[in-house]
Amino acid sequence: MNVLIADNKQAVVTAAQECDPSFEIEFGNPLAFDIDAVVSPANTKGIMNGGYDAVLRRYFGVTIEIRVRQYIEKFPISVGEAISVMTGHEKVKFLIVTPTVSVNNDGLSGHQSVSYSCAYSSVISAHKRGVSYLGMTGLGTGVGGLSVREAVREQVRGIEDALSEIS
Repeated sequence: MNVLIADNKQAVVTAAQECDPSFEIEFGNPLAFDIDAVVSPANTKGIMNGGYDAVLRRYFGVTIEIRVRQYIEKFPISVGEAISVMTGHEKVKFLIVTPTVSVNNDGLSGHQSVSYSCAYSSVISAHKRGVSYLGMTGLGTGVGGLSVREAVREQVRGIEDALSEIS
């Protein structure tokens, strides 16, 4: 499986490049690339009204949020876990939902290790769905409020560990 971190924040791109990963790093929106799955740096309720989730909701339509929220209502997931939801989109077939933020009662995730867990879980979830090219932004670096450099280093480590495990 190929993995891409693409982000509109140069700080995310630079931090990822400093790690010298085995996967692609680009400036921009992951949806601009030839991916077949994209990661939603979600929250534990599936509310997609802010940050990159709002971009995803505009791209796929509001029905993607409805699908995500219905799934999470039946099968709750915690920060750092990941699920895959079919998008119905011709090109980007799966949305990998991995909460970086809890909205239950503990507010923001608050720790860079969340970026590791979310990245690792996303790659494993995508692999189980047969995804060939997974795109994601910096996890926890926007609405999640984590330190960009530290969070991205953890994210890269999580991706590398997952890729190593599935190969």
